[in-house]
Amino acid sequence: MLNFVVLFLNSFTDQLKSWFFYDPANPMIFSNSMFWAFFLVAMIAYYFLYARITARNMFLLAFSLFFYYKAGGFFFFLIIFSTFVDYYIGEKVHRSEHQPTRTWLVVLSLVVNLGLLAYFKYTFYFIDILNSFGAEITKQDYLASAANGWLGTSLDISKIILPVGISFYTFQTISYTLDIYRRKITPVDNILDFGFYVSFFPQLVAGPIVRASSFVPQIYKPYKLTPEEYGFAIFLILNGLVKKILISDYISTNFVDRVFLEPQKYSGFENLMAVYGYAIQIYCDFSGYTDIAIGLALLLGFRLNINFNSPYSSTSITDFWRRWHISLSSWLRDYLYISLGGNRTTSLFTYIFVPIILLIFLLVDGWTGLNFMFFMMLVTVWVLSLTFSDMKFIGGIGVLVAGTFASNAFITEAWYTFGLLCVIIVFWTILLVRPDRKQSVSTYMNLTITMLLGGLWHGADTRFIIWGALHGGALALHKFWMDITKSKGKEPKGISRFLGQVITFHFVCFCWIYFRAQDMATINKMFAQITGSFQADKILQMATGYADIFRLMVVAYVIHWLPRRLKDDLVVWFTRMPEIVKAVIISIVVIVLYQASTSAVKPFIYFQF
Repeated sequence: MLNFVVLFLNSFTDQLKSWFFYDPANPMIFSNSMFWAFFLVAMIAYYFLYARITARNMFLLAFSLFFYYKAGGFFFFLIIFSTFVDYYIGEKVHRSEHQPTRTWLVVLSLVVNLGLLAYFKYTFYFIDILNSFGAEITKQDYLASAANGWLGTSLDISKIILPVGISFYTFQTISYTLDIYRRKITPVDNILDFGFYVSFFPQLVAGPIVRASSFVPQIYKPYKLTPEEYGFAIFLILNGLVKKILISDYISTNFVDRVFLEPQKYSGFENLMAVYGYAIQIYCDFSGYTDIAIGLALLLGFRLNINFNSPYSSTSITDFWRRWHISLSSWLRDYLYISLGGNRTTSLFTYIFVPIILLIFLLVDGWTGLNFMFFMMLVTVWVLSLTFSDMKFIGGIGVLVAGTFASNAFITEAWYTFGLLCVIIVFWTILLVRPDRKQSVSTYMNLTITMLLGGLWHGADTRFIIWGALHGGALALHKFWMDITKSKGKEPKGISRFLGQVITFHFVCFCWIYFRAQDMATINKMFAQITGSFQADKILQMATGYADIFRLMVVAYVIHWLPRRLKDDLVVWFTRMPEIVKAVIISIVVIVLYQASTSAVKPFIYFQF
């Protein structure tokens, strides 16, 4: 009997640990049952608290921090640190009337926030760059090493673990301080309210990125949820789970992951279909998460803005970024693009950043003495262009040097360097032919740099930089096309609209290869298979072999491309149906999702960012 009691207590203790302690092998995410069990208990408690604003907010703050701990471990101390720093800096910025003081406080906020983000996300990447020049810097987690020395811990120093959601909540805290600096908002009432804004669990680890101007006022409003909003919230949650588990995870596990892992083992047709598969996979994964986040927030009485709007229906790359990850693209526009000069002028940072990116591309393609000579000549011309008023003279020299540099890059097959040099040549040529278009060229450069940094935000890898550069270059090219055709503000129709959608979709799919592949070697293998081993004569045979996967992909794309009106009608139909019918539909969906789910829960793609 005693042994039975001991076994029971040990089992119960282990179960409690699995419920309340962080397990890196089983983090809390929206698509596992553990989260929904905790959320159900939280909603029962919330029922007794929601009418009292302060109690409601404190309960949600506590649950949000617990959720973050279960999702990311003891890194929740980091989010608490960021909360304290930006709350007190925001207070001091608001109270100060001395402009230099306000500016230095904002700089301090940026240094702290971006410094933490840079350390956890980019340290090893930049160590690799420095070591390529002959430095011998050891790659290790220096913070963990310091903790081991000071506290006697035994943390692993061989790698730097990225805190969950740091890219998202860092952008939120930065925007809060900048909006106070720009006098767009006033600070929250107290640090607990600010902590609630930063850590609100539905959007904490993968967005959408929430602005204080839209969220903070809701903190002080009483709970209100109409029957239609309740139905809409349930619809969003179910829709998000279906996207994630039924579509994204299934396509990923059974097809996309296998092809991207070893593309050389598959035909060009299979590689191409894997690219199309990843396009719908990442959309369903990411938009599925934000659907769940918006639905959960709405159940709790908080309204978050939509983050996706049928992006693969876009008629241009500009239109795509109005529909894809809307909270990120608008953040980059308001806090980075405009700071660079926007569509007015170039900043000093613009001129500094272009040579840095060229240097990174040179390192990717292979550094040589000849490349170094051309690089230094181009940087010299670039610096002189800041001081010379005669842009025709200095621009002509720039085009000559960049053209010679590009020719050498072409001969040595340094394709990424060649591509960037071509963009630089185009910009300078425009200035030579049309000096009056200097403002337009500034816009093109700022667009390119903004998206390039947006790519770097996604991860410390050259693949993401290239992905961002491709999107930035495409945005600049589209802006240039609209300028010369005077088509800005005109909606394409008929065949122009269709061609725009086809071209935009395939360009985005092409860019996804850089986003998804594990390294540049994999990318080259995929391109080689698609262009050199397509095996068109076996398409029917291969399509038959992947029939279930391809059918699911087709269904997902068809639903995605349905007119917005039909989707809105479906939402209205669901929200107005009797509760008993809703309950039956929910039960059926849950059963189907359980049957379709893989044995190991796949984390959301954007958790890694």
